[in-house]
Amino acid sequence: MSQGSSFELLHDLVRKWIWTKGWSCLNEIQEKTIPLILKCKSDVIVSAPTAAGKTEAVFLPIISNLVSEHIYSGYRVLYISPLKALINDQHERLLDMTENTDIKVTAWHGDISHSIKLKSLKNPTGILLITPESLESLFVNKIEFLHGAFEYLKYIVIDELHSFIGTERGKQLQSLISRVEALCHRIIPRIAMSATFSDFKNVKQFLRNGDFPCDIPICNNSSQGLKILLKGCKPIGHDSSTDLYIARDIYNKLRGSNNLVFCNSRQEAEKYTVLLRELSAVENVPNEFMIHHGNVSAEERQQTEARLKMGTLPTTAICTSTLELGIDIGRVKSIVQIGTAASVSALRQRLGRSGRRGEDSILRVYSREPAEPLLGKMKAGLVQNIAVIELLLKKEYEVPNIRAYHFSTLIQQILSVLSTCGSFYAKEIWQLLCNNGAFSNVTSSMFLELLYSLGAAEIISQTESGQIVIGVEGERLLRQRDFYTAFMTADEYAVLNAATHRIIGYIAILPKCGQEILLAGRKWLVQNSSRRDRTIVVVEASYAGCCYFDVNTSSDIDYIIASKMKDIYTSSDYYLYLDSKLQTYEQLSEGRQFVEESGLTTNAFVRIEDIPYLFTWAGDKINRTIKLMAQYYLSHEVSNTHLYVSNLTIEDIDFICKQDIVDPLILCDLIPSECKMTQKHDCYLSNHLLNLEYAAAHLDIDGAMNILNSLIKHHSPLKI
Repeated sequence: MSQGSSFELLHDLVRKWIWTKGWSCLNEIQEKTIPLILKCKSDVIVSAPTAAGKTEAVFLPIISNLVSEHIYSGYRVLYISPLKALINDQHERLLDMTENTDIKVTAWHGDISHSIKLKSLKNPTGILLITPESLESLFVNKIEFLHGAFEYLKYIVIDELHSFIGTERGKQLQSLISRVEALCHRIIPRIAMSATFSDFKNVKQFLRNGDFPCDIPICNNSSQGLKILLKGCKPIGHDSSTDLYIARDIYNKLRGSNNLVFCNSRQEAEKYTVLLRELSAVENVPNEFMIHHGNVSAEERQQTEARLKMGTLPTTAICTSTLELGIDIGRVKSIVQIGTAASVSALRQRLGRSGRRGEDSILRVYSREPAEPLLGKMKAGLVQNIAVIELLLKKEYEVPNIRAYHFSTLIQQILSVLSTCGSFYAKEIWQLLCNNGAFSNVTSSMFLELLYSLGAAEIISQTESGQIVIGVEGERLLRQRDFYTAFMTADEYAVLNAATHRIIGYIAILPKCGQEILLAGRKWLVQNSSRRDRTIVVVEASYAGCCYFDVNTSSDIDYIIASKMKDIYTSSDYYLYLDSKLQTYEQLSEGRQFVEESGLTTNAFVRIEDIPYLFTWAGDKINRTIKLMAQYYLSHEVSNTHLYVSNLTIEDIDFICKQDIVDPLILCDLIPSECKMTQKHDCYLSNHLLNLEYAAAHLDIDGAMNILNSLIKHHSPLKI
């Protein structure tokens, strides 16, 4: 190690550990991060690609400081992760890093044994690795323990920060961290590990809403190359024939190596795993295709992860987003995306798992067209994939939405706080959770309205002295097993293999005896089922069945993707990664030709098959807002996609722009309540609060008006 490197700043025991690993030098992100964390005077966001050494960059200086201070009472580091599997991985890595020190490392989540937890409760010390849900449980059930356990807390570390931003779980995390600091009566430096962002303003605000300094060491330099192949898969007869083509191509290209195949739904993951396993059986070769998604059992997922990590048996995992995050599965040869990539950020995260040392990362995309006829003629699926890839190559990512109020999670946090202290005055709870806490955009009037709604539902009640206490319904919610989760959890049935008596996975719907189902990449016949026991007993079958999962909710397509699609349609650029064998460029040309013949290269307003369309190229949120504005002002039905709003003329838009800007809450009244209840506790909100939440999360009045005024300004025909 060169003199003057960050290596010289570390404790001798830490440097000894580095020597034993045979490192010749620290990498870029480690050199930049170590001095910042050693000072312990600021928040730090460690931003670097997957497998760039972020864990070592963070924990080498942390361990160095802990060893130097010789404090062994209480937890010194609180590490929070979104995944139990990631905690297990990090636990093993930290045990190795602290082997020659007196620092204890404790993993804490739902799968950790009671004896290990009890031991830590008796003697809390060192580094605690925990999920937000388990931390919530400690606040509710072990608050007195936390007072002592966090007395000397020095660091709060959040892993995979990007996965939390803009979610209910992320708001829960923010609130829990704020409550930890309130418990300790001091600011504790927050260290976040994450993939790279293009705009850190919102990221910093998410990590801490305040003036505490924040340093962001960034590592973008990589000598690793990237190979991309995009296949535009035309439907061949029935959909199944296209599915079989994709499965055969994956089979031929991926056998013999480790890979990840990402699908947009659990149903698709099951379908392709079955097809790939059948192809292996036909060829009489060992199966290499394993499944990984949230509805298969933990045992099934762990087997897949272990095979990938071990690397001795070729393994291709067919998965959903469950393998996006930093679970240690080793480096895989290639990443496959089936269907349209919904976001640049997700594709970036997936691609980070690919590329062995010294080898290029490989991305294969199988593009399929949407069922909507007009989008199909435009080859919108193919163009969307090109747009996402082009943005990825330019490192342009979506800006996370941090505008939402997250009232559902606030309800959970109110109950959690009340459970720890018994009673609070309304002003005290608002000060803790809102004014000085994570829900800083919730005003005192909103908070009072929320309390009234919770009182009406008997979630809370008020004593004669004016204090707030938990009500009858609130007590019921607290007793529920899933109280500690901020997100919705499905009420599912456990599926048991009759031969092994082991759980295969979970499904949302109870099938009848004699029905066939797909689960864990295999075909099953239902032998027995019990609604009371919530179990289904199955045996293996030789014929195909159906998937019985909850429908996956699709995410909005961002403005930057829709806008990039417009650029692709109106250009003549050729993209070298388009597969020539499947005539993918020819498919792109077909889409471009249809767009030009429809007049979309010169006009934003077109008429196709006698239906007027407004092509905004502005994404789902803006188009959804325009649709509601049209319904409000024009009183006729319109529809929208991420590219257009139908049944709108330039005269309609001119009329809308001449009206006073409508209150987004009025637009929300046009939406049925059940469609606005997207989060766990939304059913307890007043209509006003429900509208506030929906408007903040799903509408963009300013963006919509800017688009409409721009169109009117240029008159008709409108250039795009």
